[in-house]
Amino acid sequence: MSEIDKKIMPIHFQEEELLLSAQRVLYYPAEKILVISDVHLGKAGHFRRYGIPIPTEVNQDNLSRLSQVILQFDPERVLFLGDLFHSETNSEWDDFKRWRRQYSTLRMTLIFGNHELYTEQKYEDLGLQVFPFLDSKHIRFLHDKDDTFAGLTGSQSSNGSMISEQEKTAKDTAQPNTVPIKGWISGHLHPGIKIQGKGRQRIVLPCFVQQENQLVIPAFGTFTGLHLITSKNAHIIAIAENELIPLRKST
Repeated sequence: MSEIDKKIMPIHFQEEELLLSAQRVLYYPAEKILVISDVHLGKAGHFRRYGIPIPTEVNQDNLSRLSQVILQFDPERVLFLGDLFHSETNSEWDDFKRWRRQYSTLRMTLIFGNHELYTEQKYEDLGLQVFPFLDSKHIRFLHDKDDTFAGLTGSQSSNGSMISEQEKTAKDTAQPNTVPIKGWISGHLHPGIKIQGKGRQRIVLPCFVQQENQLVIPAFGTFTGLHLITSKNAHIIAIAENELIPLRKST
């Protein structure tokens, strides 16, 4: 397996080829969409506000990594699957505003997440389209969907409730989706898998998780926790030291 194969893995999902990246992103070549979830900009500043000394470099590192994946995949659209920001206005908002200006001609879309505390207009002023979900062919992209990966039920949706297809179509200037939705790609969970070695050695790694018609991508932000995936039926692709590690089931 080459170094490139270890960092990028093609998969087929709902009749489409997608690329999983060890950079914790997904690329949709046919539509030239770079999909990123749960960056949680401003989380470090939120902790500093309450006296917890988190380094300011955390935010700059996330923005630098965003630039790297844009350079790598050269997308026509960046799709953020929610929780772009973690808290209300702080210095990290200004950092992102300056970063956004570097890509002023690049189309960026935000699916509202449960941590989005800014108004829709504030995001649109930055040149971000804002939707509760986005459909492409048979796939719906959204922040969260009720799942069975860890036996969870009643997960909070992106904005508390889904809008109707008519409302979505009226708002989105793109052509309305005319094919049935068969699969969902989301974030929100910050999925992680526990790998256990000899004795009591263990490590928890971020991962992609696919089960039937659902695909959950890992949190992009480095300052985020992980939610352990316990399902024995899910197909899991872990990320360790910037490499992808296919796993059949959790351990």
